[in-house]
Amino acid sequence: MKDVALYTGLSTATVSRVLNDNYPVSAETRKKVLDAFEKLDYEPNLVAKSLRSRKSNLVAIIVADIENPYYMRIAKQIDKYLFNKGYNLITCSTDESLEKEQEILKMLMSKNIDAIAISPCDSESTDLAELIKREIPITLIDRKLYNYGNLPYVGTDNYKETYDLTKQLILKGHKDIGIITGTLSTSTGLERLEGFKAALQDYNIPFNHDWLYNGEFVEETTYKVMIDKLNKMNNIPTAIVSCNNVMTKGALSAIKENNLKVPNDISIVTYGALANNNLFKVKITSLEQDTISMGEAIATSLINQLEKVYLPTVEVQESIIIKGNSIKEIK
Repeated sequence: MKDVALYTGLSTATVSRVLNDNYPVSAETRKKVLDAFEKLDYEPNLVAKSLRSRKSNLVAIIVADIENPYYMRIAKQIDKYLFNKGYNLITCSTDESLEKEQEILKMLMSKNIDAIAISPCDSESTDLAELIKREIPITLIDRKLYNYGNLPYVGTDNYKETYDLTKQLILKGHKDIGIITGTLSTSTGLERLEGFKAALQDYNIPFNHDWLYNGEFVEETTYKVMIDKLNKMNNIPTAIVSCNNVMTKGALSAIKENNLKVPNDISIVTYGALANNNLFKVKITSLEQDTISMGEAIATSLINQLEKVYLPTVEVQESIIIKGNSIKEIK
């Protein structure tokens, strides 16, 4: 409402009168206010209702990349659960941009959002102080925030699962193993790298920093980094662990462009299932997360907070490894 008042040059009291229709205002003023709501992409009836009840019946999910099948499936389950509880879901994508994340949070607060599920861009820099001040329920999705240790969290065991995924390659005889990491300023990116390193250490395999490809959880970034390193390096790893499915797509494109074949020239395993793989006629060995359980757990966490029911703040969901034929056996 303050935004509309600033935009129109009217007082917040006048804007409130137009919204609530409880005091006479001129037709010109009414039109000015309603036009401002349209320009600012606000829904006047929804805002008026939320002002009266202090509830908007809107819940938001903020994710890094809404095109990632992992997030799409989670959002679908959250929406399904919340709709039955009388809430509508707003889905937002940060594209791994901290600046965009902050703009999204401001926008949602202006819409009087009831609750937010978020996969933060940065485990140290993401700022949720204003949400907490307003007592807006928050649940973290798969990424922790180091400065907000008490926030409810639903995720997977990134360390253990990347350890297990790396072990799939080791048990097939691979010792020259590289990794495509996500953004290392996120808990997810860091924990997966640590799980990878731990698996190598336990099997007395040295970690080669030259074979670390920082894909930042972005397909295009992964492609560019892989192309650059594959063109410059005389020796390449016999196998790669990719820390998410979006980066795997970029890696496969780079591998194909270098006239390499999976698994004959390079083996690969991925964290998260691939929606499709049109580049190679192989099924990629993948660690698949239970997105149905994840979505339901996140939605339940938000509803419990809205209804003042407080349950354990940390929920870790199980994942399974689906074996394909993307690993060559080294003898």
